[in-house]
Amino acid sequence: MNALRTNRLPQHDVEGAAGAAPSALPKLGSYDVVVVGGGTAGAPAAIVAAQEGLKTAVVEPQSFLGGIGTGGGIHMYYHGLQTGVQHAIDERTAEWTRRIGGTAKGFHPEAKKLALQELADAAGVTCLFRTFFLGAVMDGARVVGVAVEGPAGAGWLEAKVVIDSTGDADVAAAAGAPMLFGREGDHAPQPYSLAPGWIKDGHSVMFKNFDAGYVDPTNARDQSRAQREARGLLSLERCEAENRLLYVSPVLGIRESRFLDAEYVITLDDQQKQRRFADVIARGKAHYDNHAFDYENESIEAKLWVASTGNWRMLMCHDIPYRCLVPKKIDGLLVACRAVGMTHDAHQLLRMQRDMQALGEAAAVAAGVAIRSGTSVRKAEVKAVQKRLVERTALEESALRGDGLGTTLESNAELEAKDVAGLLACYGTKYEGPAQYELLKRGATAHADLRKALKDGDADRKLMAAVALGVQGLADGAEVLKAAVAERRADVINDGVRSGPRWKGAFYLLEKLGLRATKSIELAAGLLKDAALDVHQAVAAIRALNREATAAEACGSVLAAAKRTDIPCTLQLQVSTKGAGGRTGAQDRRFELDLAAAEALAKFEAYDEARALAARHVHDERALVRGYARKVLSGIPEAVAR
Repeated sequence: MNALRTNRLPQHDVEGAAGAAPSALPKLGSYDVVVVGGGTAGAPAAIVAAQEGLKTAVVEPQSFLGGIGTGGGIHMYYHGLQTGVQHAIDERTAEWTRRIGGTAKGFHPEAKKLALQELADAAGVTCLFRTFFLGAVMDGARVVGVAVEGPAGAGWLEAKVVIDSTGDADVAAAAGAPMLFGREGDHAPQPYSLAPGWIKDGHSVMFKNFDAGYVDPTNARDQSRAQREARGLLSLERCEAENRLLYVSPVLGIRESRFLDAEYVITLDDQQKQRRFADVIARGKAHYDNHAFDYENESIEAKLWVASTGNWRMLMCHDIPYRCLVPKKIDGLLVACRAVGMTHDAHQLLRMQRDMQALGEAAAVAAGVAIRSGTSVRKAEVKAVQKRLVERTALEESALRGDGLGTTLESNAELEAKDVAGLLACYGTKYEGPAQYELLKRGATAHADLRKALKDGDADRKLMAAVALGVQGLADGAEVLKAAVAERRADVINDGVRSGPRWKGAFYLLEKLGLRATKSIELAAGLLKDAALDVHQAVAAIRALNREATAAEACGSVLAAAKRTDIPCTLQLQVSTKGAGGRTGAQDRRFELDLAAAEALAKFEAYDEARALAARHVHDERALVRGYARKVLSGIPEAVAR
């Protein structure tokens, strides 16, 4: 007998549970493919599935297709590659823009709504608008349909294949597929936006994109809070011509939510190495577009890539394997949206609208291959999927060789021709980050020259050499790194954008190399005694000490920092487009300091102090904050009577 499962995860406010039997709900139809979510990936997935001759329905809570590009205000392509069905979508959108009149930044959002609907109608897609996903209908470990609720009430749709394009992996989570969520430090996803539109010069449709705050996309109440928070940032006493709004987007600009713990999970290392995969079904292309300014909460790999070597802007391009669409344990389901199998770090590249549209097409084609061959999507013949994608101009023919596609980026011949001394001479220029990447690629062949620079180079080249060695796990330059931290070197890597002061990048390298191994524990504790201590420096030092220091070495410094009331804790979020008029989120991040300190103090067995700090935030209105606080509190044991 089929079972119905809801879509909540145990670590969030509402725990997943079995729902009513599907037999209690009317069957609304049987389909080859049901696409849940008609957004950036889901609209192409539904269109292509129907074009492939599959009876297809798409379930969409809004009243239109296209997601963030049509209803979310972000009507432009940032990076990514145009392939396959995207050509038809873009051509139809351009035609509708000409009919509507005027111009638009990127593409006209209303034109794209009309274009997608025309393509869906022409292909024979059944569009169920104002319809919400309720749960996955399961036959054992296989998804055989979805329960939904729309204007006519609740029911369920039977499907041979379900494509989860919800963005949040709602179907996969409901089905019981394993998930990943959030970054390493405070378990938060990227910040969200709520982009308003306006008319420029009386004819051009534009938008203002800025980050409004943080939200737990899997928590409905928190999404409602985020909507109110973001709209409050749009409030002005008076609007003039340059800031008068045309509309406020009905769709939150959620960049990140759950990730599928898929058959393959793409990593930042895959992207840095521009990795090729035999089962490639698309390619991702972008830079490390992380909107965070608080890298103390990111992984050590992210810290080194951005804060230590200044490579936030560097373009990367890599294969996307079919396996990252396939859930572990669950059959009958593909995930095609920003929740595919990747880490939080990898997501900074693999989330562009073009990427998502390509994933939607690939999933639809794979569904067709599986259905026609009478097998599951897990066992779909990848060669057949690739061949059909090639026929649809969605994949290059070279993918059929079986060794992947690789990057579309040209190599930097000028840097590749330089010797190590020439690369170190890039210090302080816009080429410093790429030069560090080149040194990383050369690996052991550059080590001797880097060690020579540590002895003979000037202070700047010594620091760059120490960083290059440290990134590769070599501590030869540890004393140079320690000196940069002790001096609080405030200069920044040119063109680094997110890199921050050089001392911080040096500190993250000491963290990677080991505070104890490099005799840096006292140095880390000293960071907490600075008169100009801010929340970022405090959290970075506390987390590093928590990993390696003893109570005798660090407890006093952590406790003293936690008691200070003069530490600036405001985080200004990113403004992505000019002319946002000061409308941007400014976040109070005191909770980061308190909870990082609580975790460390609990390790140092200062349980009462740890519990008091964590308890301050368990009722915070922000779901991510109270969830983090409750997690910390649950890990603090009761003090043992002595």
